[in-house]
This record gives sequence, C-alpha cells and structure tokens, in this order.
Amino acid sequence: MILIRYKDQYCNEKGELQLEIKQLEYFVATADHGSLNKAAEQLYTSQPNVSKVIANLEKELGVQLFERNSRGMKITEQGNLLYGYARSILKNSNMIQALVQKQTGNHFCVSGYQSSILTRLMAEIYNKYQDREIQFGYREGTVEEITDDVTEHVSEIGIVYLAHAQLPCFRHIMWHKKLEYHPLDDRGICIYMGESHPWYDREYLEFDELKQLKFVEGTEDFFAMEHHIERINVGVLDTEHLNNAVCTNSDYMIQSMLKHTDVCCMGIDFVSQEYAAQGIKALKVKDCDRFLTFGYVKQKKKELSPEASYYISELKKRLTEYNKSL
Repeated sequence: MILIRYKDQYCNEKGELQLEIKQLEYFVATADHGSLNKAAEQLYTSQPNVSKVIANLEKELGVQLFERNSRGMKITEQGNLLYGYARSILKNSNMIQALVQKQTGNHFCVSGYQSSILTRLMAEIYNKYQDREIQFGYREGTVEEITDDVTEHVSEIGIVYLAHAQLPCFRHIMWHKKLEYHPLDDRGICIYMGESHPWYDREYLEFDELKQLKFVEGTEDFFAMEHHIERINVGVLDTEHLNNAVCTNSDYMIQSMLKHTDVCCMGIDFVSQEYAAQGIKALKVKDCDRFLTFGYVKQKKKELSPEASYYISELKKRLTEYNKSL
C-alpha cells in the first residue's frame, strides 16, 4: 500500500493518496496495450479481474482513466497524468525489491548492450561461481539505462561504447551519477549481414556505400554510434541518408532480419564467432577510424567483487585475442 499525505487531484478528502502496487501494475499494463484482454495476458490473470481493479482505481481517485469503446481502452488526459507517476513508482518498487533480494543472498548483475559476447561471458561466470549460490543477471539497455542500473545498484558494472567525441559529455554525466568510466579499447564499426544479402561474399565495404544499404535500427540512444558517423570521415556521409528500414529493441528480431532479409545492422568491430554458425558475417568498413571507446562503468571508489573482476579480465582477454586476429 502506498500512502502519501499531500494535496493533489488523486487524494481523498483527508489529503491521503492510497494506492496498491497491483493497481498501478494493472493500470500501466492496460495503458500500454490499450486492451483489457492483452493486459490480462501479460499479468497472468482474467479480463474481468483487470476490469474490476481498474474500475476500483477510478472510483478511489474520482477520475476516469480510460474511455471504453469497441476498439479497446483509450487512456484519458487525466490517465496520462497518472501514467508517468505510476511508471516511476513501479520502477522504484522494483529497485526496492532488488535491494531486498540482495540482502538475502549474493547477487551479481551486468548491464550492457545486445551482445552474444557479453552474454556468453555471463554463462562462463555462472559455470565458475555456481557453487557459491549467487543469483546472476544480465540487463540490456541504452547507455542511460545501463548507467542508471549501476547508479541504482541493480547492476555492479555496465558495459558501454560511445564515440570519443561524446566522452566529455559522458564523463560529466558519470560525475553526477557518482560513477567511474574505465576504457578498455578503441574500436571502429562493422556491418552485419546475412546470406540473403547480395553483398554477403564481399570482404569489406567502402564508407560511401553505407547509404546504399538498408539497416535495422535498435533502441534510441543519444550515445548510439549512428549519431556520430559523420565525425569519422567528415563530409562523406550524413547520418540522415542512412536508410533505417526496420526499428526494434529485440535482439531476436535483429537476428531474424539479418538471417532472412537483405537488411543490415551496424555494430562495433568486436564480433562473436557464433554469428558465423548462423550465416551472419561482419564486413569491415575500409579506412574507418576507431572512433568508439569501449569500456565499463562502476560505482565510484568501490572495489569490484571477484565475479566482476573475473568478468572484466575475461572481457580484456577476448579484446586482446580479437585484436590479434585482425
């Protein structure tokens, strides 16, 4: 139960706002899907139960949160006002639950990008430390989400890469979040493509050929490499000319598009050998500068756990081995 004493449009006559986490979960799920049935599927409950919880929430708040029609549930203006607060409360609730779980046992989590190399390392960490009853985790996200996870103690370390030109801005953000950034290597970019692509058998791409390709774009991220390509070879390519034909935050979707279509994906030049078994190769971009810095973030002045130290040491080994293979 959430109890807040404050004068607000969502308070009762005593100035008290009394909501349950479950009510907010049901409200957010319904708003996200625009459907009681789909919300019920996500929440593993029945449609009448979701409808009842939403109706009770509207009654307690004294406002209409949704407009019901034949197409589903359309959120109202007052519902939109509540939505942002509800998402924030649920996020903080999850953080509290994570902290409670950490008090009851060992916990090691890494946040990073969609990467078979990074997730494969988590599997190796599990094999090495599974006898110690540690709960392991890996979370994917943007640079902002990764660093937030480390700030909020959800993850011990976060693996990031960003353009060198963004380092001053990034280090300023790290200072505010009380984090440290430790660079490991400098990398360029490569272009992933599958056997369905007509250029699959080529050895490399010319930089100005990128504008002829169709790309699958991942999550929006201010630090994403796509926003800084023009800094590599000035005047050669404007990022607005890249054809982002598909947009998704799903790693499975990206792999499926690469394997079965002529769509490409831009990535850091640090490629897992596992992609070759799936018929996916990474073409290097000729004369491309190493404009990306690759490293990890951690809590300031906090020693790494044995698990985190091992993870970073193994990541360094893979970077060294990859550099030798070039």
